[in-house]
Amino acid sequence: MRRLLARAVTLATVLVAVVMIGVTGLWAWWEARERAEAEVRSQAHMVASVAEAGPNPALLRRVVASTSAGARGHLSVHLPDGTTVGASRAEKDDVAAARDDGAGFEGVREVADGTVYLLTVAAPEGDTADGGDVSVVEVYQPRWEATTGLGRALGGLVVVAVLVVLGAVLITDRLSRPARRALRALADTAVAIGEGRLNARIRVHGPRDLVILGESINAIGERVQGLLTKEREMAADVSHRLRTPLTALRLDTETVPGAEGERIRDAIAALEQDVDAIIRDVRPQEPAPGQGEAERACDLSEAVLDRMGFWSMLAADQGREATLDLPEAPCLVALNRDECVAVLDSLVGNVFRYTPADGPFAVAVVEYAGWVTLIVEDAGPGFADPTAALRRGTSGGGSTGLGLDIVRHAVEATGGTVHLERGKLGGARVRARFAQLDVPHEEEQPRAWRLRRSG
Repeated sequence: MRRLLARAVTLATVLVAVVMIGVTGLWAWWEARERAEAEVRSQAHMVASVAEAGPNPALLRRVVASTSAGARGHLSVHLPDGTTVGASRAEKDDVAAARDDGAGFEGVREVADGTVYLLTVAAPEGDTADGGDVSVVEVYQPRWEATTGLGRALGGLVVVAVLVVLGAVLITDRLSRPARRALRALADTAVAIGEGRLNARIRVHGPRDLVILGESINAIGERVQGLLTKEREMAADVSHRLRTPLTALRLDTETVPGAEGERIRDAIAALEQDVDAIIRDVRPQEPAPGQGEAERACDLSEAVLDRMGFWSMLAADQGREATLDLPEAPCLVALNRDECVAVLDSLVGNVFRYTPADGPFAVAVVEYAGWVTLIVEDAGPGFADPTAALRRGTSGGGSTGLGLDIVRHAVEATGGTVHLERGKLGGARVRARFAQLDVPHEEEQPRAWRLRRSG
């Protein structure tokens, strides 16, 4: 903003200065020309008055030398007898023509490097009918003599214009400081609200328009914060209402014996955990002092290992072949355990929804070059348009796609990326690449294991 104002003021003042210098220069040139011509005519008439009293060469020579034009050799008198007093630059024909025009003639003749002014006077008691007793006073003016001092005047004007431009920029910078501070505060508040800090507010002191804009931004922040609070409360209320039917369903499953009942109870327990997680998420709390990256870290391979115990039971029930490969060392990412489980559930859940019941799938965690990659692939139809599927969070092709939005947000929160492609099993393959955390972790035993289809 400061540079923009400086450029605008500089351009405006420079344009004004150029116009003023041009107009002033033209006016000064015209005035200098008129003044020089008036001076030339004044000296010519002074010498002519002496020549009119009598054609005395000695006297005329002294008079010519006393004038500024004569001292420079620019004034001369052509006497009737053909004698010339002073230095002449006029053509003889021009002098003769002026003498033929009679006394009182004033003429201008152009010569090679300037202008010659001619003035005719008659001798006393002379007969000037044929021009025999007429004297001609000649004054020569060089072409650029009238504008000799004009360059210095224009140079002074340029110096003054430069000082005016600098002064205008400094004054504008000084006067615009409150407005620039207000704009900077407005921008910082808008960025804070855009980053999710909805409690950010601004107090603008400056031009009225900026104050109104600041009040509008504050109103937007309050409105968004109110809507978000209402949305969170609604989600929490719905989640609380879900607890009652889930509790009743869990009690009903107590009467279901065997592995089938155990599987149903595990599913209900997982659903209850998800409901609790929703309640916690919609009512966020401020982090405790000193809480850092280590408190948010999770061993992705361990979370996948534990959660695959549930998915393996469903795979065995459907007759699927499920393969799981995990690295031996811990793979820490900047997510908590619930978020890691949510990512895995979103990807594996899509396998069970959109692939044939007996279709195999594979889950793997790979650690390489500072990245931890969760790979889930299946033998389904795959993605018709991987780019559109990742952009919308839906597959659009009948394969794994629902829940991709959850996966993408979780991965990008760690600085990672999500890639959709064709896998070795012939279907879709999702590679969720997380940035690895360098947090000390206890040594663990190798956990690579494999699930095979049962039955």
